[in-house]
Amino acid sequence: MSNRKIVLLAVLVLFTLAGKAQTASPKVDYQPGYRWTLSGNYVQDKNFYLLTLMEKLPAVQEALAADPVLKSLLSERVKNIKEATGYDLPNQSMESMRDKTSHWAELFLLSSDEIEKVGDELKKMYKLDAALQTLVAEQIRPSGAYEHFAKLDDAALLAQAWKISAKGINGIIRTYALGEKPLYPKIDSVSYDVNSQYYRMLVNMLASNVGDDTKKMSLFFQPSLSFSLWLLKMNHRDEAARFEPMVTGENAKAWEQVQKTNFDEYPYTAILLPGYGPEKKGVDLSPAGMLRCKLAAERYFEKKAPFIIASGGYVHPDQTPFCEAVEMKKELIKEYGVPESAIIIEPHARHTTTNYRNAARLMIHYGIPIHKKALCTTTKGQSYYITNMGFEKRCVEAFGYMPYVPGKRLSRNDTEFTPRLESLTIDPMDPLDP
Repeated sequence: MSNRKIVLLAVLVLFTLAGKAQTASPKVDYQPGYRWTLSGNYVQDKNFYLLTLMEKLPAVQEALAADPVLKSLLSERVKNIKEATGYDLPNQSMESMRDKTSHWAELFLLSSDEIEKVGDELKKMYKLDAALQTLVAEQIRPSGAYEHFAKLDDAALLAQAWKISAKGINGIIRTYALGEKPLYPKIDSVSYDVNSQYYRMLVNMLASNVGDDTKKMSLFFQPSLSFSLWLLKMNHRDEAARFEPMVTGENAKAWEQVQKTNFDEYPYTAILLPGYGPEKKGVDLSPAGMLRCKLAAERYFEKKAPFIIASGGYVHPDQTPFCEAVEMKKELIKEYGVPESAIIIEPHARHTTTNYRNAARLMIHYGIPIHKKALCTTTKGQSYYITNMGFEKRCVEAFGYMPYVPGKRLSRNDTEFTPRLESLTIDPMDPLDP
């Protein structure tokens, strides 16, 4: 392996993220090859990258911990948690059994006033603190994690990244502690009855444990962040972290092949193959998924593109043990002889909107040219749904932007699209696939 490939691989191992320069794309804040800072928890990093940076960059951590306003917010929250979960409460464990989960969740929810107050304080700090200025210029902007907001000035971008993170934390707490319905309740809801004595006990124990851990916390958001991440863990909702880092696992051969592919030899850069989850438990690949694999394999052997991006996570039925992307990869190899090096799995998408967004992300990070068109090949019903204007509206409602530029319809199964850099923007309001 050449020295260049070794360097590229080292970058990718850090977060399954890197890429070659996109020669025809305009100058942007995002920098291919940016090295992600990791916390050791992919669920945190993929949902709350700003907070990971705040914890892991010493100068930033020190500045935030010393700020009087932010320090006061942390002190007040720790005080409230300690008072509610303290050792000196008589019969505290038995009372906890009868307390509603909302009693404990409210200790960690971030109020609208708090969110705005922190945003304003970060803006003020940015103007005076070199560490925060460097954070935006050398970390937030180049990472692409908040690309949708890149046109904001630095201080406003920092505040916006915080607000998104805070809303994501609250979203997790409301769904997995309070049992509020997420956007797609059939597949993303809490795993337990939040009103059951068992779950109240679990949430009480969690609140108490986070309370004990606050003695090690120095940043204003850490109690709420810890509580939310543990809620995901308790509900077995680690989907965002599964298969990471993919470039040294399921996508290793494909990533290696990307580096030596001449994309000018093909009319399209990749074939997006969206998954279709089975409705019955115990079924690994639905009949519709099989048909989509057949179509994608045909386009591959017609040399329409050098890669198939099999996209789909652990979706239907709820908490299925089968990943759509992995099962489609197996089908493509076993039934049609597509080489593993030609298949890129995208194992996190839970909806058609994120099939496109996540495929675009992988293309950018893996160095597949995004100035050139890609192909989406799927069954007729989904294909026409995608080209209907209602789907574009759904994308904008879900993300705030279109993750791709729609292209021509080529057949009842095939449509063109061009990825957009805004697809890099993380979305902690969808914590299972941010």
